[in-house]
Amino acid sequence: MTRSGEWIGTQALNAMRHRMGSRDAVDTVAARRPSQQFSGHATQVRAARNSAARHDGQPWLLAETAKLHVGIMAGLAGFSFTGIVLLVGLAHDRSDMAAASFDTVLVMFIVSFIYYIGNAFLISYLPNPDTSRGLVPHVHFSLASTIEYRTLFVSWFALLPLLQAYGLNRAADLLAVLLPLSLALGSVILAMAADGLGLMRLKETYFAAAVGTGVALACAGIVRLVAPDASTAASTLYVTIAIFCLNGVGFALAALTALLPRYPRLARFYERHGRNIVIADIQATMIALAFLWLAVIGVI
Repeated sequence: MTRSGEWIGTQALNAMRHRMGSRDAVDTVAARRPSQQFSGHATQVRAARNSAARHDGQPWLLAETAKLHVGIMAGLAGFSFTGIVLLVGLAHDRSDMAAASFDTVLVMFIVSFIYYIGNAFLISYLPNPDTSRGLVPHVHFSLASTIEYRTLFVSWFALLPLLQAYGLNRAADLLAVLLPLSLALGSVILAMAADGLGLMRLKETYFAAAVGTGVALACAGIVRLVAPDASTAASTLYVTIAIFCLNGVGFALAALTALLPRYPRLARFYERHGRNIVIADIQATMIALAFLWLAVIGVI
């Protein structure tokens, strides 16, 4: 019985030691857990902060906005195509029309139609922010937006030579005043997009607009002083072709963004110079549209 009592006492003592050891282990884990959780939350906060600084900040969902622009450009493409069909249908009776104005309007509508369709495809291929670096989707969207902006005003400015072709001079004179006003109002959307995307501040966009208008007016003034008879009816046509080429450059730069996940060097180039590309694109846009306005009103 003595041995039995000793055996029972030993088992009870071991059970107590095991229970106390388990409790100490639990207390140790519980003591460590708050610090580990705090460290994990701090890491997530830092990651979220870095992600927000690189990807977020725009006041809209880029993917959803891109889908809306596809529908808008589809409608504008239909407008341009209808204009082309009507002009071609009237081409057999051009006795009372100015031939140069008629040809210019037709080319402007063709250029608009091409880029409405092309840009609808382009903006629908907006890069995925999860697989693209930093501001790459913003650069793509901005380049597509400026293409849409330039193309819209090419088709809008085509109305002036169209009125001139039909001899509606009073309406043409009124439209010549409305065109720069519409250009200024339209720049609000472009400036809002660039600022919202985090690529250019509002004042930078309007500084680019002021510089572009100043450059165009200075060039027109110099041409008028040096060669007063240098103005030609084909000036609008030439500027439209220049905008066609500018749209082509912007289209190529935006289309390349879809390849960035597979080409790291190209991705680093866009990450480093994407903002400068957008600034140059907007500056060229302001200069080109200022020249287009001067061309359609006959200054150059």
